[in-house]
Amino acid sequence: MSALAKFQFAFASNLLSRELIDLPACDSAAMNVYRNTVIKGLIDALAANYPTVLKLVGEEWFDAAASEFIRSSSASTSVLAEYGKEFATFLSNFSPAVELPYLSEIANIDWLWTESCFALDAPTLRSFSLQALQGEQLLNARLQLHPATRLCACKHSAVTIWLHNHANSVYAELNIDGSDEEALITRTQSGVILTPLSIIEHRFVSEIQNGATLGEAAMTVLSFDPQFPLAATLAKLINVDCFADTN
Repeated sequence: MSALAKFQFAFASNLLSRELIDLPACDSAAMNVYRNTVIKGLIDALAANYPTVLKLVGEEWFDAAASEFIRSSSASTSVLAEYGKEFATFLSNFSPAVELPYLSEIANIDWLWTESCFALDAPTLRSFSLQALQGEQLLNARLQLHPATRLCACKHSAVTIWLHNHANSVYAELNIDGSDEEALITRTQSGVILTPLSIIEHRFVSEIQNGATLGEAAMTVLSFDPQFPLAATLAKLINVDCFADTN
């Protein structure tokens, strides 16, 4: 390794290390300025990608947790909008969050929201496309989730808590019982939205995501709930731009 490469490696290591390594060609005060700037930038990126977590715990707690995360993990991308994918996993093992078991679940929803926001665009399936299919054609149809669609299954009433605390939330009441909850995150013309799902609706979308035909997915969920409202559920999913138009 050349002298320049060694210096660059040591400089980069210093940016996120807890203790400064002496660099003969770099003043320690200047190094601190660089390091503080980089860490502050990464904390701001995490705050932008996890706004609901920030709202729940407050800026001081969030900054402390973010600093620990930054120093314990290496950035896998230079795109700040994509930074911090592992933050939810970090929070699930972060000892100060032990009394907040829902926090990592909230972080996961925030991340899926961010992914949906920046996912590739594609035409969305409209209801008339399915209405044009008859009998076997409809049953054998294989729907494809839109690139911006995300499914999530959460514990600790995380969907309810997220809806109550997300920016611009209109959910005034907060009734939580710690139960498992499911949701669908999609990107519509008005922006990214989260739609709560029943466990059967979640299973229906999961079957389609895994390649089942519309008929196969319907048979699976009807075996659990013979009263499953297939037509109404399809309309609900199409209305939030869940599927891509592949024709």
